Order: sequence, then C-alpha cells, then structure tokens
Amino acid sequence: MKTIKKLIVLICGIPLLFTSCSSDDNNSTGNVSGDYSNGIFILNEGKFMTDNTADVSFLSTDGTLENDIFYGVNNSHLGDTAQSMGFEGDRAYIIVNNSNVIKVVNRHNFELITTITTGIQSPRYIVFESGKGYVSNLGNPAETSDDFIAVIDLNSNQVTTTIPVTEGPEKMIKKDGKLYVAHKGGWGIGKTISVIDLSTHSVITTITVTDFPDGIQEKNGYLYVLCQGLTSWTETPSSQGTLYKIDLNNNQIVSALSFPEGVHPSHLEIEDNKLYYTINNGVYAMDLSASTLPTDAIITLNGVFSIYGFEVKDGKIYMSDPKDYNSNGEIFIYSTNGTLINSYEVGIVPNGFYFTN
Repeated sequence: MKTIKKLIVLICGIPLLFTSCSSDDNNSTGNVSGDYSNGIFILNEGKFMTDNTADVSFLSTDGTLENDIFYGVNNSHLGDTAQSMGFEGDRAYIIVNNSNVIKVVNRHNFELITTITTGIQSPRYIVFESGKGYVSNLGNPAETSDDFIAVIDLNSNQVTTTIPVTEGPEKMIKKDGKLYVAHKGGWGIGKTISVIDLSTHSVITTITVTDFPDGIQEKNGYLYVLCQGLTSWTETPSSQGTLYKIDLNNNQIVSALSFPEGVHPSHLEIEDNKLYYTINNGVYAMDLSASTLPTDAIITLNGVFSIYGFEVKDGKIYMSDPKDYNSNGEIFIYSTNGTLINSYEVGIVPNGFYFTN
C-alpha cells in the first residue's frame, strides 16, 4: 500500500470511493509449476483490509505467466496488503504490511519456510547486509515517535534489535556499511534521509531534502533522491517536487532540480547511466550528468490514471496499472525506446517487480 501519509489510508484504495469492497476469494488453485528460478515475480498488493486477495504472479523468461503462486504452492493466503519483497540467498522475504508479518519462502519453488510475526509493526521494505535483514517499520499510525528499523538475524529469522528513527521510514539503500533511509512521514511531513552505521546500528547523520522522498538510488558514489512534493489534496500550500544528487563522501547535496509547480514525480530507477521516473501516466528519462529535467515523456500509458509499480532492467521498462484497485490489474513491458513489448493481466493492485537474476 503506497500511502503518502499514515493519515491518508483510504479503505480499499482511492478509486474505491466509488466502488464497493469485497471479500470474495479470488485466489486460484490452478496449475502452478513450482519452478520459479528464471523470470520475474510481480507482487500483487491485494485489497486493503482483506487477507485473501494479496498474492504473487510469476512471468517466466519464455513469457509464461502464472498467477496466485503463493496460494497455489502453499494452499494458504499471503495476508493483507503485500508491500514489498527482497531476496537473500535461496530465500525470498515478502513484507505483508497490514498483516504485520513477513513470509519467508524458498525463492525457487515458493514453498513457505517460516513466518516472522514478532518485533515488526507496519513493515514496509527490506534490505540485507552481513547475515542480517533490515526492515523499515512505520509503527503505530497514531504515534509519531515509534518508527524503527527492525534487525533480523537471517539464521534464526528473529528480530534481534531495533533502531529508532524519525517518522515515516520507507525505501532504503545500503552502501559501504551504511544504510540510507528515506522518510516520507506519517501524521507529519517527511523530508529527510537517515544515515545509519550498520556496524553500530545507530543513526550518525540526517540529510534534509524536501517533502515526501519517494525514490532513492545509488550510483558511482552518489545518492539520487526523488521527492514528490506536497500535492494540493494532501497539504496547503502545495510544494514542488525535487530531484537531489548527494555526494556520499560527505553527505552534501551536489544539485537539486525542481519540477514545475503542480508536477509531482514518483518512483526512481537507474539503468545504463540514465535516471528513469514517472509523472502520472508518463515515463521520463535523463542522463545522470544532465543539469536540467526532461520536458517530454518517452512513454505515455493511455487510459491509465497513474503508474503504480515501476522498474527498469536490461533495456526494458516494467509498469503496472491497478485499474480500479478492486479487480485484476495489468502490467506493461516496454523497451527503453518506447516500444510496447507485451502486457499481461495479473492480480489485484500489482505494485512491484522482482527479478530472479
């Protein structure tokens, strides 16, 4: 669930203001191969506040799509609101936000290994370093000072300690023994990057950016942070989106490119020394060395309100359309030159792409 603030959690998603929520069991027990070594996992968030619609699709390298593979393999439901995934060795860690659990599966056959339930609260994203998993947690939505990073021992799959952080930790990047955490905020407005020393599990400095840092990437010793800015429907007055380049040698901002008033970018990926991001239903690309923002989209998805899931890898751009947030969504695969390669119907609210290689 890609909430901008804890306060803005609309049951069953924004478009469902005009549709009814359902608890129908849409999971399929159809044929599943049990072989997921080569291809792409598509995480389907499911309908918020239902625990039987989140699941995972798998697109093999030969173009074969399997939906509902977690249910198909394990004959059990994933939970309420699948947020993100992460790979470490032969295991995949699936963060299930509203159920407050992490499902650990064998990444090759998707059989459930264990479920982590203790020491996490509203988990969001996970990264790995030196036998540990680091999970961003929003804590209690009504509290502004209980957010933390949970540290998981990957041998026991138990939370061994927590690192207190400021409100709203979301996406994270690790680099040279440090963890960089983007804070989008909760009841308040997030506008910082925490820098955590992984040897001491302590916050050593904070980098101030602008409102709602949504995308965070690293390349050649520089951190790139894409801030959405405040929209008129979240706060008044609104604020501009900004793309930051930060030197990780000294944590100083090298450049800050502001988007036009009313333009609020989202996502951020790097491929072949180019930055890719989205604005509404358009995809934009720019060289890492560019000093100005592009004005024209390289891809525009017609008939799509906005791009929900986004990834760029090996010369291809992957995007998802959640449709009405109540029925099956769709994914699109484009070349980086803007040519549509294929599209597929997947599960409810597809929000992310995870590659086996």
